[in-house]
Amino acid sequence: MKFSTKTHINNQLADSQWRPLLEAATTNPSSYDARQRFIELNPHLKNDQKFMNRYDYRKSAAVLIPIVMRAEPTILLTVRSDDMPTHAGQISFPGGGVQKEDHNHEAAALRETQEEVGIDPKSIDILGDIGVHYGGMGFKVTPFVGLLKRDVQCVACPREVQEIFEVPLSYVLDLENHKTVDKVYNNISYKVFTIPYKDYNIWGLTAGMLLTLAERVKVVISSS
Repeated sequence: MKFSTKTHINNQLADSQWRPLLEAATTNPSSYDARQRFIELNPHLKNDQKFMNRYDYRKSAAVLIPIVMRAEPTILLTVRSDDMPTHAGQISFPGGGVQKEDHNHEAAALRETQEEVGIDPKSIDILGDIGVHYGGMGFKVTPFVGLLKRDVQCVACPREVQEIFEVPLSYVLDLENHKTVDKVYNNISYKVFTIPYKDYNIWGLTAGMLLTLAERVKVVISSS
C-alpha cells in the first residue's frame, strides 16, 4: 500500500489505512533493534560512575502505546499519581514491571493496562512492538503498539493514575514536535527528549519511545 508523506500527518487516512501503516512500523525487522535513547543523547555519560547504579538495566518492564481509533486517531497517555514510588507525577504509557505470573512482556503490558486504566486486554488489538528501549533510570522497556476502538471506556486507578488524556496521533508523528531539553542530576548536565503538547510536557523515555514510533512510520512511508 502506498502512503503519502502528508496524509499521515494530517490524519486523513481511513481506519483501513492506519492499521497497515502502524503494523508495518512494528513488524519491520529493524524495529527490534534495542534503543539506548538516554546514551544516544548523552554519550558522555555512558561510563559515568554516578549513573552506573541507575543504568544496569536489571529492571524489565513493558508498556502499551494505546492508539484510539477515533475520527482523528489519538494516543492515550497517563499522568502518574504523586504517590507512586517511581516517576511520580510524570506522563507515561500504561504499563510496568514484568512479574513472574506474566507469560511474556506483552502479557505484562496488557495486565498493567487493565490495572491502571481499566481496559480489557481482549479489546486491545496488539500490532507488535517497536523494540526494547533503555532509559536513564535503569529500566529496559518493551513498548507494544495496540489499537483501541473509538468508544473505549477508561477508568483510572486512583492509586496509580492521576489523569488520563489523549494526544492526536498526527501530532506525535510530526517530527517537528519532538524536542530535547537540558536537565541536571547530581550536578551533571544531560539532555532528555520532550514533546510539548498544550499544558502537558511529555518527556524522558516516554517521549523517546514516541520518537521511535514516529521514525518508524516515516521509514514505512518513505519506502512505500
